[in-house]
Amino acid sequence: MKVRFQTWFLCVALSTGSYSAAANTTEPQDVAPENKILSLSAIQGDWVFSGTVINESGERYNYYFQMHRKGTQFSAVAALIDGQTKAALVFEESSATIAQPEISNWRVGHTFLKFNPINNSWIFGVKTKDKKGFNFKADMLTQVEHRPAVQDLRSGMELLVNQTGRLNGHVQHGADGTEEFVTGQKAWFRQIWLSKPQESLHPFTGILCQFNDGSGFYAVNLQEADALRGAIAGWRDPQGKPGSMSQFVSIKEGKDGLWSIHINSPKINLLLQDALAKEGEKHHLIAGVTDDLWPGFCAINKDEIGQLPEPKPEHIS
Repeated sequence: MKVRFQTWFLCVALSTGSYSAAANTTEPQDVAPENKILSLSAIQGDWVFSGTVINESGERYNYYFQMHRKGTQFSAVAALIDGQTKAALVFEESSATIAQPEISNWRVGHTFLKFNPINNSWIFGVKTKDKKGFNFKADMLTQVEHRPAVQDLRSGMELLVNQTGRLNGHVQHGADGTEEFVTGQKAWFRQIWLSKPQESLHPFTGILCQFNDGSGFYAVNLQEADALRGAIAGWRDPQGKPGSMSQFVSIKEGKDGLWSIHINSPKINLLLQDALAKEGEKHHLIAGVTDDLWPGFCAINKDEIGQLPEPKPEHIS
């Protein structure tokens, strides 16, 4: 899952490469209640939760959680960032082979992800060896009229991005391992999965931003000639209602881990300080607090999904 950001990506625009990509659009909505998680039946998928929680003193913590499945191979990334100091408190990457994975309960290294169909909620988090991390429960109780529909990135590659209901849990980051109770009004939840076999790998790039006023946006880019939709983006107001948004989103790297994100409409220019930046080391994830004009939290990740690895031949002695 460790796909590095290459130089060509630093100034790439998340667009379809045509004039229509810059037009404002409102994403399609699904009026049917969600009674099952389609992505969980796929043997290849990518699940991401991202957002902000607040403790009882009003201090903000930003988090990013990703679980990636490719058959029996699982990998996970978890990050916790202090909203006041903008410093990374936790960053954990894990991978594991699960020969017989359960359909909705996975533990990879120090990270875990579980879906409970009884109360329609997700539990996810990380707890490192030094007892740092977070654990959250996100309720998937959203209004039917705000429920997004599954969208096709390409034939057999599905995308669903929505916001969860209320989220609560604990964070641990101090030397004494003390837990802090935190809550959040919502979180971004992005699912990408394969519904058909693929003959090759498909790299994709995603952006998730949540601002302190409760609004936010997402963008997903698939740079392939046969993509049904090369770029998909969506906006949410503070109440979670979808709004019109340009599908043209561009990102650019500056100096000292500073990134800029530009949207044509609504007119937004963000400055993002990558809290995970380390000298001489590149991750597939960029995450950090945004500047004062649009205070909040953004995460940019690059990954790939597609062809399963060839099975290793059995050794016969």
